Amino acid sequence: MNEGSPGPGKLQREAFFPTLIYYLDLHGSAKLNAPLVSAIRRLQAEDTNGMHRSNVRQAGAWHSQDDLIRRPEFEDLAKAVLASMQQVFDDLEYDGDMEPVLDNMWANVSPRHAFNRMHTHPGVIWSGVYYVQSPSGSGRIFFADPRAQAGVLRPYLSEAGKNRPENWSEVFYEPIEGRMILFPAWLLHEVEPNLSDVSGDGGHRISISFNLRQRRRSAD
Repeated sequence: MNEGSPGPGKLQREAFFPTLIYYLDLHGSAKLNAPLVSAIRRLQAEDTNGMHRSNVRQAGAWHSQDDLIRRPEFEDLAKAVLASMQQVFDDLEYDGDMEPVLDNMWANVSPRHAFNRMHTHPGVIWSGVYYVQSPSGSGRIFFADPRAQAGVLRPYLSEAGKNRPENWSEVFYEPIEGRMILFPAWLLHEVEPNLSDVSGDGGHRISISFNLRQRRRSAD
């Protein structure tokens, strides 16, 4: 908090309790994604039911088992996730004796009309999603204002005010292939229905989600 005085009559603005979302596009994602699609399709064929979490099965949304961190096909992505999360830790100046560790990881396959209900990820500190295949119109992820009381009465906004992020009650991210989005695990989020016009398997949105926690670094 600024303890100095700007002088009488000068309005000052400070921001506290921010909600931070990070994203980055991985180098060499095209080369990475092709084998990931094949690996995920094999898993889907072996386990057609998958798991039921936020994915809406009635709409065809498939959720793999959450053990991908133990499968060699996903090792390169897991390393990229940890490297990216370390950048977040450094940016926020987390305790240097602690390191990010993957808690779990799973794949999502969403054919036309499939979507994920609004939810959070309890028991971890950060979560994320990586887009493996995402044709145009395949559904955005959106995050909702986590402050419950902020929705009790919202102000009228000018057109310029509507474009200011601090006035938004939700924010949307396009599913861009090769992009990773990292967000606090407590942040409410949902995924829109896949409305891609691409036919066949190529029209499916395929993503990999994951959770992270902290662990004390090894002494050696």
